[in-house]
Amino acid sequence: MRKPQTHTELCFPGETAREYWVCDQQGFWKQDSRASGGVMGVETLLFDSAPFWAAGVDAPQDEAVALRWEAFGLSGDGDARSWTYWPVLRNDQRVLLGTLAFAPDAGEAGIDTFQALAFEPSARMLPLPESGLAVWCELGRHVAAFTRGTELLHVTTLASRELDADAALEIRDVFAALQAHGFIEDLETIHVWTSCGAQFVPQLACLFANAAVLKESRPSPRPPVIESRLVPASFARRKKDADLKQRRVLVFAALTLAYLGFFACWWLALQWRESRAGSEERELAALQPGIERVREAQARWLEVEAAINPDLYPVELFHQIVSLLPEQGVRLREFQVEEGRLIVKGEATTVNHALGFRDRLASCAALSRYAWSLPVPIIREDNRAEFSAEGTAHGEVPHESQ
Repeated sequence: MRKPQTHTELCFPGETAREYWVCDQQGFWKQDSRASGGVMGVETLLFDSAPFWAAGVDAPQDEAVALRWEAFGLSGDGDARSWTYWPVLRNDQRVLLGTLAFAPDAGEAGIDTFQALAFEPSARMLPLPESGLAVWCELGRHVAAFTRGTELLHVTTLASRELDADAALEIRDVFAALQAHGFIEDLETIHVWTSCGAQFVPQLACLFANAAVLKESRPSPRPPVIESRLVPASFARRKKDADLKQRRVLVFAALTLAYLGFFACWWLALQWRESRAGSEERELAALQPGIERVREAQARWLEVEAAINPDLYPVELFHQIVSLLPEQGVRLREFQVEEGRLIVKGEATTVNHALGFRDRLASCAALSRYAWSLPVPIIREDNRAEFSAEGTAHGEVPHESQ
């Protein structure tokens, strides 16, 4: 399983030079040239991007991704890890994967000057727009990143050195290729996070008529929630050599001190465990009154949840149900809200209308806190269909007011 990031310093490829960022105690990232080591943001120019559909929704995809990059001529190199991937969309028995790998013909200049503890693609370190496109500049080269939903789908370095009408056409061509493979749908927003020519934004607005084009400052970078585990080949080789030298020194020192240190370490460990156990017992006893108060407060919150959580208001629930009705063909006859239960009954002009409303009800995100029981509609002699649905509330994350 991939681990979440815990680093508090990072290096990111800015428009003309590398930027150094530090996370303060409040969790905000600020530029600080004193950053010495942490997450290294690797510029998009050093990567190839190749999203693809893979079989199996829940199965690990490491082998499938490795085979795909091997087909492109990228082979493993010892302890190096040259590629990473993440799920973008799950559909029936397939999963759409976004994947990046170090380009074989792209050097590694610039990624070794910072004391890197982890390596991340720069595009994975920015809050990209949902179902949209972001354009920014990295070390003099322009980058375009496409998303599907909330996940990065594809990122590329533009051949155009300036953001003008030709650059907009290049972005259109990349989008058309992704759309031809069924990787992406229409864009909702386009965010331009760098300076551009006068014709770039109007040309984008013309090419992507359904998307809003926004010109704004690039947001602050931050480590991705889940680490990519990338390890450049040069970094892996240096680390291996350093580890080998260190092991030789440590083996000699360990053999010398092992006999004398064994009994001392055993005695110190025993004393520390006893001291630690006593200290934890005292800390737990001191915290017990506070824990009880928290439990009592939680119980009181649960008692008034129905009064403070708008998602439980009968009027709100009725509004969510009514919003699922088509313009014609379906009529509600009964709506009940009881303790932990939501009952809906009605009739439709055809069975298809009834089944369609039932499917929309089961997939409604606003009503996802209910587990639905959906009996088969009853067909009357006049071909009208009577339907019913009963939802039972199940456990969920507490409302933000709690």
